[in-house]
This record gives sequence, C-alpha cells and structure tokens, in this order.
Amino acid sequence: MKYLKFSLILCATAIVILFAYGKLNGLNSQELAAPGAGSSELVAFSVDLPDTPNMPLPEDAGYTNVKDVGATGDGVTDDTEALQQVFGRNKEDEGGELRSIYLPNGTYLVSDTLEWGDKKKDVRGESRDGVIIKLKDNAPGFQDANNPKKVLQTEFDHGGQNFNQRLRNFTVDVGQGNPGAIGIGYHTNNSGGIYNVVIRSSDAEKRGHTGLSLDKEWPGPGLVQNVAIDGFDRGIFINHDQYSMTFEHIVLSNQRQVGFENSWNTVSIRDLKSFNRVPAIENRGEMALMTLVEAELTGGDPNSSAILNHGEGVLFARDIQTEGYGWAIDNQSGDRQKLQQAQVDEFVSHSVASLFPGPQQSLRLPIEDAPEIPYGDITAWASITDFGAIPNDDEDDSDAIQAAIDSGAKTVYLPTGNYRSEKSIKVHGAVHRLLGLNATVVFKVPEEPAFIIEDGDTDAVAVQVESNYGNECTYWIDHRSTRTLILSGGSYINTVPGGKVFIEDTTAVPFVFDRQQVWIRQINPESYDHNPQIVNKGSDVWILGLKTEKDRTIVGTYDGGRTEVLGGLLYKNRERVGPAPAFINEDSSVSLIYRNKGEPYQTQVWEAHNGETQEFLIRDVPASNGRMPLYVGYAPKEA
Repeated sequence: MKYLKFSLILCATAIVILFAYGKLNGLNSQELAAPGAGSSELVAFSVDLPDTPNMPLPEDAGYTNVKDVGATGDGVTDDTEALQQVFGRNKEDEGGELRSIYLPNGTYLVSDTLEWGDKKKDVRGESRDGVIIKLKDNAPGFQDANNPKKVLQTEFDHGGQNFNQRLRNFTVDVGQGNPGAIGIGYHTNNSGGIYNVVIRSSDAEKRGHTGLSLDKEWPGPGLVQNVAIDGFDRGIFINHDQYSMTFEHIVLSNQRQVGFENSWNTVSIRDLKSFNRVPAIENRGEMALMTLVEAELTGGDPNSSAILNHGEGVLFARDIQTEGYGWAIDNQSGDRQKLQQAQVDEFVSHSVASLFPGPQQSLRLPIEDAPEIPYGDITAWASITDFGAIPNDDEDDSDAIQAAIDSGAKTVYLPTGNYRSEKSIKVHGAVHRLLGLNATVVFKVPEEPAFIIEDGDTDAVAVQVESNYGNECTYWIDHRSTRTLILSGGSYINTVPGGKVFIEDTTAVPFVFDRQQVWIRQINPESYDHNPQIVNKGSDVWILGLKTEKDRTIVGTYDGGRTEVLGGLLYKNRERVGPAPAFINEDSSVSLIYRNKGEPYQTQVWEAHNGETQEFLIRDVPASNGRMPLYVGYAPKEA
C-alpha cells in the first residue's frame, strides 16, 4: 500500500505542516499559524495516511456528474446553486430522487450550505485531493461561532430513518475568515459512512467551528474511516445517546480547543493520531461510552491531559502513546485517577466484570486491515449491463451477472439501480472485485445462498454489493473457499473452515463463522428470527463498533472461539420473542465493551466452562445506565 506522509513541526509561534502529496492536487506544502502554541521546543511528528488513487467512474455507472448539470469546478464560479440542485433532490421532486452523485476533479466554490434532500445518497469524488468543495472566504452566514453553519449537511428527515448516507474521496475546505463554519454535518442510520475525506480550514489561525459534527439526534450507526481534519475549534464532535458510531484511521491536527469530543454517544475508535497542543480527546455525559485503541496523541501542553474523561463518562483505552502532555489520562469518573505515564497499555475507567477466574484484561486479538485489492483501469472493468442486465426492470438478471463474472475481467461492476436474481451467483475465476455502484440485488432463491465464494485466481476477493428488502435466500454469502474475503453488505456463512474475512459497515443477520479469522468494522444485526445473530464456532472474531436491536442473543461463542467486542450499543427497543442473554460464552473466551438502552437484557452474559454455568445480570453492570466498561470471560487453561 502506498502512503502519504504528513510531517508536522510544532514551534513557539507556528506549526508547519508539510503535506508531501507529490503530483496530487489539494494539500500542498504550506506554512500555517499555530493556535495556542506556547512551547519553545521543536517537536517533529509524522503520520501515514493511505493514499487514494483517482477513481473516475465508467460512463454507464448511473451517477449524475455535477459538471453535466451546471457546476464548473473552476475555483472561481460560485457552484452553490448547481450543486444544491443535485444534492437537494428527493422523492417528491419532479423526476424522482437523485441518489448517486459524482464530482470530477476540480475546486467547487460555494457560498452557502449544501443540504441533502434524500436518504441513501452516495457522493463520490474522483479523488480525495483533486476534488475540493471550498467555502468562499469571509462568507456571509459563517461568521458567528455562536451560531454555526454547515458547508455540507447530510441530515435528512427522521433521525432514525436516514439510511446509508455515504461520502467518499473529496476534500472540504472552509476557507479563510469563517469562524462559524462547520465542514460536514454528518448523519446516517443503520449503515453509511465517510471514507477517504479531508476536512480543513485554510484560515491563517485555523479558525472554524467544527470539522466533522454529528450533532443531529440519533446519529449512526456508521463508519468514518481514513479521514483527516486540520484546524477548527473542535475536530470531531458527536452527541446524543442513540445510536453509535465507529471511527478508524483518523488524523486530527491544529485544533484550537479539542481534537475529538464525545458527548453522550457510544463511540468506537481505532488508530487515532492527534497532533495538538490542546487536549486530544474529551469524553462526557452520563450515557457516554468511549472505546479507544491504538492512539498516538502528540504535541501536547504539559499543563493539560491528552485524554479527559469527565465525571460520568465511561472509558476503555488501550495502546495509547502520548507526548508533551502532563497526563495521558485524567479520569474524573468511576475509579478516579490521573495517569502521568506517556504510554498506556490498558485502562478501564470502572471495575472489570467477570464470572469465572481469569485475566482481568481484554483479549487483545490480533488486528489486521483488509488487504488492498487494486481497482485497475476502468476501461478493463466489466459491466453487468454489457451482458444483458437492465436495472429497475424487475426481470431476472442472474445470467448477466454470472456472465460478467465469467468474462475474465478482474473488476465487475453493477451500475446504479436495483437488480433481480433467480439463481445463486458463483464468484470465482479471474474476478477479484464485485463492485456495486450504489446498486442493490434482490435474490429469489429461498433454499440457496445468494453469492457462493469459490476458489479463484487471486488470494483475496471483495464482494461489495448491497442487499435490499424482499430477499429470499438462506445467506447472502456462502464462503466455500479458504481465500480471503472482503465483504460489505449481507449475511454470511462459511461452509469451508479456515481463511480470513473482513466485514465493513453492514446491516444484516445472521453471521456464522466456523474456525476463521474475522475482522468487523461497524456491524448492525437486527433480528427476531436468528438466535444468536452472530455465531462464533472456534473462530477469532474481532468487532470494532456493534449496534443491535430486537431481543435475541447478539453473539454466541462456542468450541474454544474468541470474541472481542470493542464498543457497542445494545438497543433492545422491545421484547417480542422473549428473554435471551445478550451474549453466550460456552467453553470459549470473550471480552466485551458495550452499553444497554431501552429494555436491557436481564442476563447480560450466560457463561459455561467445563459444565459449570453462571449468569451475569444487568443489575451487576459496573457503570451506570447499563454501561459495561469491560467484561472478560476466559476459557480455563488446560492442565
């Protein structure tokens, strides 16, 4: 994987940020004033962010190209009206909703908020650094920090029905002289996310209200991944206790007040890098639950803390490295204490819960990122429409989808729209990526799986196609191979043990893992019909960010399996089928961090070892409001 090097030098009056982007447009080397700088020492920092290749879309992708509807992207013309006509379309508009939007490289100058008009929008830029949505300098309406205003605003309609809002591959710049500007006001439900995005203030003093704000009621669940935020009073802000959000590979720099502020939400964070004089993290609120693993928090003020956990917050932190701050963690909740050491291996703000003897620490399952699979030249991609598929006609497209896979193309794509399949689809041969471009497939194969993953020419294959209402299939994926699978969308079973599975940002059920290695980022299983919703049979299952509803068991771990849940919201909004434990651990090992909401599971964990069974009840959860800072249950070691 290629990487971009971000090098930062903190001095008495300035932070010089060197964005070594080679020939890419966007964040070039520049000297920026340092808010709050007060150290006479020079401290050099560097961090790697994954490079993102140019991603032009095929002509038949089905996306609306904003330059075809009046936007110029020349950095001079005001493109607000043209962009708003695209982003603001909804079901009630003449011509119906417009959900798939493409921005070619260019600088799109705006002077007002771009507001979403519908859910399920997928907005893709050609490249993260080549597509810049830039607010005009000194823009009217963005001057009052006490009355902030958003540049992009994805909040739409009901706070619990705003499904699948996705932003990819572009930069938002709030310009100069806009202290009341919020870069992105983001909201999604069930799934959705922000991927490969930069949000920055080009103001000399890095002014701006918030880079990424999740302040509308009921944010999440969703995934924010590979996002860099430079400047603003606050880098990231999230509030409200319902639902939850997952963050991974985040870079924060030059914030004026705080890097990441969580107020009441359930957040799971991995690989956060902060280059800041001010506190990197604040966690507050009587419902707040933060899970933070693998963080580097540098450049700090020796009179402040890198992490401040306020009076009622619950915090789990692991593998934290700090530099410059007087304290790594100031915990004002639970077991109150201040940690002065620069490196923190593992910290829990409250007591650890368990039923059987064993280590009082998390499992620490190995963590891996999904392998990189090249997209290749789009001229070599195969479209299923070239083989006879027609979107939205409610006819069987199975033969066309299979023919495209069997064509020898490495990347096969589904243009925007809804498709139907009356046969199982076999993924094998040369194909290494099956890519849905805001496309869904409804399968009518009641006794069969939708996709069957077989051996092929590559060691890893990605299936990135969304399921939809009306599916009739046993499982979305039947994994009949030991080769690595990258999956987004749909339920899963493997009928050949072994191999690796990477799942990102999905809403589905059930999942059955038999003797595998599994990494999940943001999963939302909801079901009355499957118990447990996730089954671990002798596997290693690592979950960063979990949210669920209904009243069935969420994860059952059996046969010596190991399950690690790093943050989650158990929202049992009603009990229809009947009582069930939230988690089952049978002769296996688990470590669990989560929060209850609604009607809590009375039995939080049902655990059995060598024939002895015990139950951990809701009344014994260590923190208030159903928050579990860390539950551990280890299989006894063999004598």
